[in-house]
Amino acid sequence: MNRFPIFGALALMAVVCLSSVAMAGPETVDKIAVVVGNEVILTSELANQIQLAAFQMGKRPKTDEEIRVFQEQILEQMISDRLFLMEAKKDTSITIRRDEIERALQEHIARVRSNFDSEDEFLQALELEGMTLRSLERQYYEDTENNLLRQRFIQKKLSSVSISKYEVEQFYENFRDSIPSQPEGAKLAHILLTTRPNQAVEDSVKALAGDIRQRILDGADFATLAAQYSSFGAGANGGDLGYIGREDVDPEFARPAFNLAEGDISGVIRTPFGYHVIKCEGKRGDRLRLRHVLLGVIPTAADTAATLALADSLISEIHGGADFAELAKTFSTDDDSRIQGGELGWFALTDLPEDFAPSVVGWTTVGEVRGPIVSKFGVHILKLLEYQPAKKLDIGEDYDRIKEMARQDKTGKMVDDWIKEIKSRTFLDYRLELE
Repeated sequence: MNRFPIFGALALMAVVCLSSVAMAGPETVDKIAVVVGNEVILTSELANQIQLAAFQMGKRPKTDEEIRVFQEQILEQMISDRLFLMEAKKDTSITIRRDEIERALQEHIARVRSNFDSEDEFLQALELEGMTLRSLERQYYEDTENNLLRQRFIQKKLSSVSISKYEVEQFYENFRDSIPSQPEGAKLAHILLTTRPNQAVEDSVKALAGDIRQRILDGADFATLAAQYSSFGAGANGGDLGYIGREDVDPEFARPAFNLAEGDISGVIRTPFGYHVIKCEGKRGDRLRLRHVLLGVIPTAADTAATLALADSLISEIHGGADFAELAKTFSTDDDSRIQGGELGWFALTDLPEDFAPSVVGWTTVGEVRGPIVSKFGVHILKLLEYQPAKKLDIGEDYDRIKEMARQDKTGKMVDDWIKEIKSRTFLDYRLELE
């Protein structure tokens, strides 16, 4: 899905879209939206998908007709996804590893988060939707796994698709006027320095977590303290995480949490998110109902200043002849780019992150280094590896790029044809009346 700015109060919109379904409330009787073969899509699933799609896209229909069309689009996409998933599950040669799911999940969350100007704004938007970061991850987890399975299935089906020179030429002739121009672009590398809290901050937050734990043991209400002290919106609903499985949470959280008996209070637990105090409030098989206090460990202004000073020092080293790629491998905290010496790949200048744009637009001197640049991820040092001006694509000079466009067009049509074919042999029964 394309990314757009995010709007709040979208859970309400999901209720409007499905007036017969109350999103909240255990007494609601769920209904079937569509029967797909021997499976069903429930109205609650549709409502949930509408909320998630709206949260990601910022798509906020206003009129009754816009609401109906949006609902219809989401429902048809769910049907297509379900059909492809049913086909993919028949292919037992396709497997998805847990680490692949986790990586794809975090990349997806990062894309959603990047729509916001700050972490606080992102978490506030989640809170408006009645969600926490953990509940958002739980909702996305199964979708992420299923998406990977569908993608792997489609890739396997398309792996043998070839495209001839004649097809490329026909594509170019048919779409010559609508083929997008090559945008002005830059190939960038960066060194990312994450600002980390100093030891005094770490110690003070840990001490506060210990104090809160003792107050709970002395009889203070857990939910009240969670709501009062928790960071990042984790205090919503008094820190209640609901019934969750071990796989739904960070391993550092799961290890102590899933050793608790009902009614137990954990010690002070450190995870990548901060310090936790956890309470087990119930058990259902291998799932626990957990509640927690989460205290974030947030860097100070002095910590930020120290990171900026390190960036200035590294820039001086680079100007003095130090190898950028080697410094990236040593100092960068971006695990994905560090092993490639900080390489980020190509960016259209019109699509640059807002934090980068002022430093990169108009930059044409290959090999030059700029920074430090502060973003929501930390402090960056940028290097321009290559530059390309904007131009109209030509089949003589840009044959390979036009060939890839033609291949994508061909495979897109094939996917559409597969969906039509699968639908033709699958029982579909629409039960939900669109309003």
